[in-house]
Amino acid sequence: MDILKGNDFADPHVLACVLYVLRVGIADQLTESSQRSFLGFLGRKLETADCSPSMRVATLRILSYLLNNLGEVPVEFKNILDNTVVGALCDSSSHVRIEAALTLRALAKVDPSCVGGLISYGVTTLHALRESGSLEKVMLVSEFGGTNLNLELNSLHGQATLLAALVSISPKLLLGYPARLPQSVFEVSKKMLSSFSRNPLAAIVEKEAGWLLLASLVANMPKEELEDQVFDVLLLWAGPFAGNPESYFRQAQDLAAELYVLSAAVEALTAFIRSFVCPTVAAINGVLLQPVLAYLSGALFYISFFSSKQLPNMKSALALFTARTLMAYQSIPNPMAYETDHQQIIEICTSPFSDPSGYEESSSLRTLLDKKDACLGPWVPGSDWYEDELRAFDGGKDGLMPCVWDDDICIFPRSESISKMLVNQMLLCFGTMFATQDNGGKLMLLNKVDQCIKNSKKQPWHVASVTNACVGMLAGLKSLLALRNQTLTVEVLSTIQSIFQGILAESENFPAQRRASCEGLGLLARLGNDIFTAKLTRSLLGEIVAATDPCYIASIALSLGCIYRSAGGIALTTLVTSAVRSISLLAKSSNASLQLWALHSLLLIIEAAGLSYVPQIQATLFLAMEIIMAEESGLVDLRQEIGRLINAIVAVVGPELAPRSTFFSRCKSVIAEISSCQETSTVLESVRFTQQLVLFAPQAASVFSHVQNLLPTLYSRQPILRHLAVSTLRHLIEKDPVAMIDTNIEENLFSLLDEETDSEIVNLVCSTITQWLHISCVSCPSRWMNILYNKVLATSARRIASENYSGSGNNKSNGASEGDAASYFGEDDEDMIASSKGEKIHGSTSTFGSVYKRENHIRYRTRLFAAECLSYLPTAVGSNPAHFDISLARSSVTDEHNLSTDWLVLHLQELVSLSYQISTSQFEGMQSIGVRVLSIIMDKFGSTSDPDLPGHLLLEQYQAQLVSAVRSAISTSSGPLLLEAGLELATKIVTSRIISGDQVALSRMYALISRPLDEVKDLYYPSFAEWIACKIKIRLLAAHASIKNYVYQLLKEQEDIPHEYLQLVPLFSSSSTILGKYWISILKDYTYICFGLHSKFYYTPFLDGIQFAVVSVEVKKCLDEVWPLILQATVLDAVPAKFKTDDSLKLSDEDSNKIMFLSGHSMVRLEAIEFHFLWGLSQLIMFQGQQLVSDMQVKMFFAADEKRSGVSVPQGTRDSMTSCDIALPVLQSLVNEYFFNHGFLSSELCTELLQLLVYSHIAYSRSGLVISLLSQIVQFCPDAFFESEDFTTSITELCIKYLTVTFQRRDATHYFSGQDLLVDLSAIAKKIAYKTKQKQTKWKLILAIVSLPHQWYIGASTDLSLSKVAYFLQSIVPSLKDLLRYDAEHNSDDNTLLKTVLGTWARMLATLSGDCIKRILIVDNRINESCKLLMKILVFYLEETISLARLVHEIKLLGQNSAIDDIIWISIFKSCTNCISDIILNNNIQVQALGLHVLKTNAQRELAEGSHQKNQSFILIFTGELLGNLFFLIQRTWKEDVSRESLAVSEDCLKLLFLIHTLAQARECQRHITVLLLEALYLVFSQCSGCHSQELNEVNTTTKRMVSRLVQIPSAATHIRDSMLEMPVLKRQQFQDMIRASIGQGQMKMHDKLNIQPAPNAENKSKVQASHFRQAKVDKHDDNEEHNDDAQDEDEDDDWDAFQSFPANTASVSAIDSRDGKTISEPALCDEPSTVNNHLLNQNNGHDHDLLQPNVCEQDNDAQDVSPGQTKEMMSLNMEEFEEGSSTRYSNERVAEDTSDRSCQDLYHESSEVNEDSTSTVHNSLPSTELCKDEEPTMEKGKAVQFEVEATDKASDVCIEMHHDAMPAASEDTERNKSSQRQFYEGEVQSVCLDHGDDSDE
Repeated sequence: MDILKGNDFADPHVLACVLYVLRVGIADQLTESSQRSFLGFLGRKLETADCSPSMRVATLRILSYLLNNLGEVPVEFKNILDNTVVGALCDSSSHVRIEAALTLRALAKVDPSCVGGLISYGVTTLHALRESGSLEKVMLVSEFGGTNLNLELNSLHGQATLLAALVSISPKLLLGYPARLPQSVFEVSKKMLSSFSRNPLAAIVEKEAGWLLLASLVANMPKEELEDQVFDVLLLWAGPFAGNPESYFRQAQDLAAELYVLSAAVEALTAFIRSFVCPTVAAINGVLLQPVLAYLSGALFYISFFSSKQLPNMKSALALFTARTLMAYQSIPNPMAYETDHQQIIEICTSPFSDPSGYEESSSLRTLLDKKDACLGPWVPGSDWYEDELRAFDGGKDGLMPCVWDDDICIFPRSESISKMLVNQMLLCFGTMFATQDNGGKLMLLNKVDQCIKNSKKQPWHVASVTNACVGMLAGLKSLLALRNQTLTVEVLSTIQSIFQGILAESENFPAQRRASCEGLGLLARLGNDIFTAKLTRSLLGEIVAATDPCYIASIALSLGCIYRSAGGIALTTLVTSAVRSISLLAKSSNASLQLWALHSLLLIIEAAGLSYVPQIQATLFLAMEIIMAEESGLVDLRQEIGRLINAIVAVVGPELAPRSTFFSRCKSVIAEISSCQETSTVLESVRFTQQLVLFAPQAASVFSHVQNLLPTLYSRQPILRHLAVSTLRHLIEKDPVAMIDTNIEENLFSLLDEETDSEIVNLVCSTITQWLHISCVSCPSRWMNILYNKVLATSARRIASENYSGSGNNKSNGASEGDAASYFGEDDEDMIASSKGEKIHGSTSTFGSVYKRENHIRYRTRLFAAECLSYLPTAVGSNPAHFDISLARSSVTDEHNLSTDWLVLHLQELVSLSYQISTSQFEGMQSIGVRVLSIIMDKFGSTSDPDLPGHLLLEQYQAQLVSAVRSAISTSSGPLLLEAGLELATKIVTSRIISGDQVALSRMYALISRPLDEVKDLYYPSFAEWIACKIKIRLLAAHASIKNYVYQLLKEQEDIPHEYLQLVPLFSSSSTILGKYWISILKDYTYICFGLHSKFYYTPFLDGIQFAVVSVEVKKCLDEVWPLILQATVLDAVPAKFKTDDSLKLSDEDSNKIMFLSGHSMVRLEAIEFHFLWGLSQLIMFQGQQLVSDMQVKMFFAADEKRSGVSVPQGTRDSMTSCDIALPVLQSLVNEYFFNHGFLSSELCTELLQLLVYSHIAYSRSGLVISLLSQIVQFCPDAFFESEDFTTSITELCIKYLTVTFQRRDATHYFSGQDLLVDLSAIAKKIAYKTKQKQTKWKLILAIVSLPHQWYIGASTDLSLSKVAYFLQSIVPSLKDLLRYDAEHNSDDNTLLKTVLGTWARMLATLSGDCIKRILIVDNRINESCKLLMKILVFYLEETISLARLVHEIKLLGQNSAIDDIIWISIFKSCTNCISDIILNNNIQVQALGLHVLKTNAQRELAEGSHQKNQSFILIFTGELLGNLFFLIQRTWKEDVSRESLAVSEDCLKLLFLIHTLAQARECQRHITVLLLEALYLVFSQCSGCHSQELNEVNTTTKRMVSRLVQIPSAATHIRDSMLEMPVLKRQQFQDMIRASIGQGQMKMHDKLNIQPAPNAENKSKVQASHFRQAKVDKHDDNEEHNDDAQDEDEDDDWDAFQSFPANTASVSAIDSRDGKTISEPALCDEPSTVNNHLLNQNNGHDHDLLQPNVCEQDNDAQDVSPGQTKEMMSLNMEEFEEGSSTRYSNERVAEDTSDRSCQDLYHESSEVNEDSTSTVHNSLPSTELCKDEEPTMEKGKAVQFEVEATDKASDVCIEMHHDAMPAASEDTERNKSSQRQFYEGEVQSVCLDHGDDSDE
């Protein structure tokens, strides 16, 4: 420092040397505590009076370096800061002021809290200096000889420089900067440039300061900050560049000073171009580029103007201005944009060639040349980059000052003189211009360069001319490669070649010029085609042979290498051998320089040739060994080049390099030999050899050996060695992480980090440690815990434990012998890394000894990084559940087969303890990290159970540490980062079960969170960015929202809610006013940021500063995480602002027994405008195209009822969360009755929402939310809404849409949810249908509801989908029918739409039934699941058809209809009967059986209900239309081939006729039905008589039992007697024989009957066996029935005796019917049974329309009325006998259990079980049975499929009784439908396909 004393402006070279010594010799050698002390010492040094400006510059530069290294500002330095560094801003030396600004910039990086204060102070000072008027005064000389004006001008420049420096780093600060400060700086800058002082001297300083501030702003501020003012910024350059230059300079007194100001203006314009006109900002490039080019044209005019004037004292200023202008042009991406200025620029840029004596030698070659060739000189790399910069330093006293707003600050002050800067920029711009010219222009420029070189020979400036020519041409060639705009002609290529070769031919040229020429030839080969490249290469090979000058030969050799490096390609592959041979000969030369250049050329060829060089590898290796063994091979540069050659060979050979091969041994020997000289360059190649093996030949050596070689290098004194060692270790980690785990390299890397001073190496070490942590922590988290504990807390005991823990690995790592290390590395006195005295770099103990000796003074930087690593630990262990589940971890430890036993959860106590100690440590910068780690622990282990305390969480035992950390974090003295982390941790603690049961802890936590609530609005941090305060506000309000949502979630789940959480509900209610206000304000701010829904100029946000882009970007990141929470919390139990408790009386009766609010308290009170904002925001969120929830990582609570909606709504963090999951529950909370009652919701709002839901695409998993919302709207909206056509239409469309969506889901996974959804949809549809006032809409809805399920019914493929449709229809159809009845009764005047609906319904059922029958016919004779499913569907359609016919019948009876109406109703009725008729007459026996089965079922149901006695019998009317079809079916059965199935159909027909007869009791039609039944019985009896087949005998027995029961009915006996009197004698005798046989049959023993079976012959034995039934079961049943039959025999004999007294021959005369007086002729009575059938049909057909009239089936008299109980008893008596014999045979029915009290879901399970259990009994293809082939010739063979047996008579009686007893007093049609759906859908149809073989099915 004494060298600089007394010298105000020391030589820049001396200053650079002093800085190097201070940094390397002192600062880097000090420990952290010593550096703190040294920092204070230097600060006090600035206060001394004898401190010269140069000393101040050096001191301030070292202060900046120390502050960056320490990472914090010591307290002792803060105390002297104002008097030293801040005071230096007013220094008389501009250089001191700039260094002071840079020092404060470094201080602001480590202590961001001072930025706001410094910027505010600077802005205030500038305003004060300008507004005080002192700058306008004339210079006043003080008594001390100074000037007050100069002092103020110095202060102004110093404050402006400081502001420019702080603005440049503000965007990079952790806590940002106040957004208002850049704006205030910009305003000051504009004022300085537009309204500067009238004092010329002050104006110069003011304008220069203004341009400096503007340059810093446009270069560093986010573009969004100046986006609105970009044109205002552009106008600032209009004054000096767009006006009249002569008038501008006429006002200037000091032209040189004005040029310096203009230079600053051009520098600011260059910053503007790079920021706003660069390719990345292409929006308005064209608009902004044109004024910029105009300004630059004006600058060119100034250059030409002042150049022609040749004014004195203007050279330096003009040179600076010219250089700045050329730099501005080069910053424009496309040089063709300023093509009009090319000629003028060329004139400027060719000045070094036009007047070479007036310009210095350029220094740009160092940056242009390839750094891989640096070993050739003249800038040979030294031990570190700092030393290299010192060696290359070429500054001057007129050198430029450091740019305070640039990121890259020059290493040494005044590093480049203005004159050198000018020539550099001229030559670089010359290269750009050369690339843009055509070939003619290029030749002109080349000729000028060539002429300059030739003319300057033997001149003093010849070397400078040659260097400048090399710079210009090299820059031009590189620009050509970048532009690639045209192809060079041969003439241009040849000219360039001749120039470069001419330079190479001059032996006195320096290495830099030769290197430039060689590299230029390589680029030239790349620009030419393959022919030119090959020709050039051959030419140079020839030059090698012919030349004699060693320098020229060496240059030619390097040129060949550069050609291969630049061009390469197939064209040069054939020349590799000749080139290698020629260059190898040169490498054997005795000339060391020639050897070095030849070897380097060989290296370039190897790297470029790749695999094509493999044949030359052996020869090259031998060449290297030969050179090493020669005596003159001791040169270090030569040894280094040989090492590079070997490394290049390893890269080429790669994986083929065998570990124990001779070739590999030779390579290792060469490397060992060259590194034995202990020089840095050779050791570097030795380490690089290890790196090459790791990258290209990992099989050549083990990982352990590599680590052994690299560990000593980590502590080398040379930064380049340390950098290479760390990068090689990183490659090892990436290549083989498993092998690296045992090396325990972590401690070594941390120790290197702690002592490293090179910032680049520090960053590399940090990234390596972080990567290694994420890789190895999975298997050894405890080891990392020990290391991080040791680094963060730095306790001696812990260090020893850590050393012992990793001792084995370290011993291995340190096991390298001292001799081996000495042979691997060399001592070096130059040091750039701090180490203690007496420490050795190598040796088994010294490697780690230095680490532990220095650990007592671990740097703050290292502690901070270790704490950051700790925050990565819980995530880095991976996703293995054993790391987070203590039970799994313990079981894994005891498992011998498990290789890993180190689980993080086993070290949870240490992790929590370390995190807690960090959060409460003395280092403020680390406290927030500790709290953040605790939050991560909460995320990872928050749900882990404690196996030692069942029912408790594992983290409950750490409750004290967690609560204490929150208490210390949430305080008034906490910094913003700590406060934010504390709020986040507090939220996670409260919303978990960790403090469940601890009321005191919960109250304390809530109090901590609530305490800042009153002050949150005015929260502000003046020193930090506005988004810091915004994030604190957001986190605070989000914490309240999370807790509220969590409490409501507990209430929603209705579990055992802890009392301590219930106590929070009143607190939320009391604070809901202020919370609601803040929550809504935040949501409004969110809409402002995301959607721009508010004006930027008139909107006053709650979150201050979000108008600025830099603030809004940061705030949005935070809002994206929490806005759903806040929105949800706002609407939970929200009420209108004027809501009163009395309003609960207005609630609907449906909710009167429920709690008005979920929590029992009203929460946020909403004004109408707030409600509409939330309403609109929810819709906007749901249908906004942005990904609003992509970054959401919060715990959500949804108000939607999951169980009711039928879908599983996500709760918690879900990646699949959509905007609908957020918006729909919010809308549900807003669609409440009190909001409707207070007029907040109108029909227009609801209609808009409904339409949006209709046209939106919402996933099926979210359908439950939509349906729940729809249900609430339908339930709570006023009835007046349904008078609106738009509302009614929209809500109907939405209902139909989700009906369709729900029916489309046929998969089993959505079955139960679909059932729940259908329940809701059915309720919604019913309410809509009942409430809507629009008739047309109502009928459309009904048609849709009816048609959709039926359409999906026919397409159902599984029982699940079938059950879902049936479930829906069961719940909706009865209500719709009631609605239709009501409408028909009350709106009988206009029922056109009603008739249309019913007619469409009937036609649809007929069509669907027909389709179903077709599908059944396709699968005929294949009884499988598909067939059974189709039969279920057909049964359902038949039931629906009969039910619809019943409805039409009832509606017909309700009103008085016209004749036309009667015809329409009858046509609909006939449509239903025709559908049934088509089914029972179908040729398929299965279809016939199903039709008969459904008819029997309905008839039995009506008998059981007794409805046929209360009113007209619908079934009697309905089946009356089918009587002829039934009789015809019986006839057809016996005329065709008889089979088991046909017999069963015939028997079913008889049973149905018997049921019809029973229904016709006491009615006029009873006699006709009795006769028809008797005819049918006789038809069957006559066909079965005389047959000995078991099947026919059983049918005959059943027929006889029917006859027996029939004649026992008094009214039937009378009708039979009357009918028989009218019959011919023969027929009467036949009927009497049948009756006698039937009566006698009742007296026979069942045992005798069943034993009479024909003996099957051999032919049909197998067929008969297939039809046998279980005889034991039959015998048991008949034995039980025998006693009952005997008890009735006597009464039957008496009745029969009375009946026998009738004469048998009275039918010879005409008989007269006493009832109707009609005469029946004898021939008619003697016809076949079909005649009787036709007679009855004719009678019925004559009264088709009368069947629907009330008087058709009128009872004869009151005496014949039969009560329902008597009917049931009669039915029981009738059925039990004639079904007794067939109960164990083939039948089509299986009586279902009563399911009136069970759900469809139960039936589903029941039917599924039946299907599974009965699968084995299904006969997929039974053989047809030929009955009575020998005994009865009339019987023909038929095909049959075995049907399922019917239930027993007793079961039928039980079923009937159950139906009768369970009948509620409800709508008859409703109960009929429910019964049909429940009984026969699931159970009865299956019986058709089941065999009787399974006893359990009986």
